[in-house]
Amino acid sequence: MNKYIAKANTNECLTLEDSGGIFVDLITVKTKSETKKKMIEEIRSSQGSWMEKFPYLHDNNKKIDLAIVVYRRVRYLKRQDLDNIAKVVLDALKGYLFEDDSQIVRLLLVKKEAEPLAGHDTDSLVISFRIHDPERDMILINKKNNVMW
Repeated sequence: MNKYIAKANTNECLTLEDSGGIFVDLITVKTKSETKKKMIEEIRSSQGSWMEKFPYLHDNNKKIDLAIVVYRRVRYLKRQDLDNIAKVVLDALKGYLFEDDSQIVRLLLVKKEAEPLAGHDTDSLVISFRIHDPERDMILINKKNNVMW
C-alpha cells in the first residue's frame, strides 16, 4: 500500500478506512470556471507521481470507492459548493489515477474547516480510495489519531 501524507491539518486527516492509497496535499481547490483548468493541472502536477503507483486502476472493470475531503479556511467554507469541488477533483484524477470516472461506484465528499496555522496556507485536499467492496461501508477514520469520524 503506497501512502503519502504531507504536513496538513495537524490534528486530523480523514481517510477512507482500509484505503488502497492516500494522498494529502496543502492545496486550495478552486472551482470557478476561469480557474478550473488551472486547478486540474495543479492537482495533476502535485499528485502525478503518486497516481502512477496504481496502474491496476486503469482497468475499466475495476470499480472504486473514492473519498475526497477538502479542508478550507472558514471564510471560504460556506461559499464553495461541494459538487463543484467533486467535479474538479474527478476531472483531475480521470486518466491519471483511474481510466474513467464511471469506475467510481461510491463517492464520499466532505468539506471541513481547516485548522489555522500561523503564517501558513492551511487549505488541503485528502484523497483516499479502495477497490469497491459492496459488503463494506464507506467509513472515514482520522489517520493522524486512528479515530473514526
